[in-house]
Amino acid sequence: MKIFITGAYSGLGYAFAKEAAKRGHIVYAGVHKKEQLALLEKKSMEDNVFLFPVLFRLGKEEDYQMMDTMDFDVIILQAGIAEGGSMLEIDLNRLEKNYQINVFENLKVLQKYLRRCLITKQKGKIFLTSSMAAFLPLPYLGSYTSTKLSLYALGKTIQKELKMQQLKVDLCLIMPGAYQTGFNDYMILNKEKDMYFNDQEAEKVTKKQQKMFNLLEEKDFEPLAKKIVSSFEKEHLPKYISYPFSQKLGIKIYRIFSSLLEL
Repeated sequence: MKIFITGAYSGLGYAFAKEAAKRGHIVYAGVHKKEQLALLEKKSMEDNVFLFPVLFRLGKEEDYQMMDTMDFDVIILQAGIAEGGSMLEIDLNRLEKNYQINVFENLKVLQKYLRRCLITKQKGKIFLTSSMAAFLPLPYLGSYTSTKLSLYALGKTIQKELKMQQLKVDLCLIMPGAYQTGFNDYMILNKEKDMYFNDQEAEKVTKKQQKMFNLLEEKDFEPLAKKIVSSFEKEHLPKYISYPFSQKLGIKIYRIFSSLLEL
């Protein structure tokens, strides 16, 4: 099969690309910087896999037009950004940027792929990456986690609409937990500290979150990558894929207890 993955330069995106290539699939690996094209090609060669690196930046219409010339069966929407900050006083331009890239631009790419499936009458397979963090009210990280909750809600709605319209397109929500990609560290540390009402309290939260993520972050990307690749090799996609199980269970327990406490 032919797979197009956005945000494939590193982290989970690269893990998905590498696993798909190892299993013999043709992989178009999207990166968001020109200099990453050669770097990704070199990295994949060192890992003994063959990828087709392509420049694909969310928010760049010229890159979206390139999709019309690419032949692929499956799309994995992995790219996104994270801007931390207090919801009490975050610069709304930064909050808007989070939503523009993570929600609206991903939806725009999804719709473009869906229209192509309708025109060509091909069976479509879409993976939309949300996060377990969507269900956690994490202080100073709400600008990111709320976008992931939006993607979750949109994904569930799209699944119902695809079924109602009897379209030959499956959508699977990827719900990863905390992984050691560097993404969480960046999100925690890029907060605008000079804007806080209480700098000391913000510093305490930052240190607690660093300890929490250092404790919880999963280092092995391969099990999730294998789940993703094996799922699109089948005729139909599952509704969602959530991993690792220990974090998934922890989130469920937290949601149950938090709901009981609110009664």
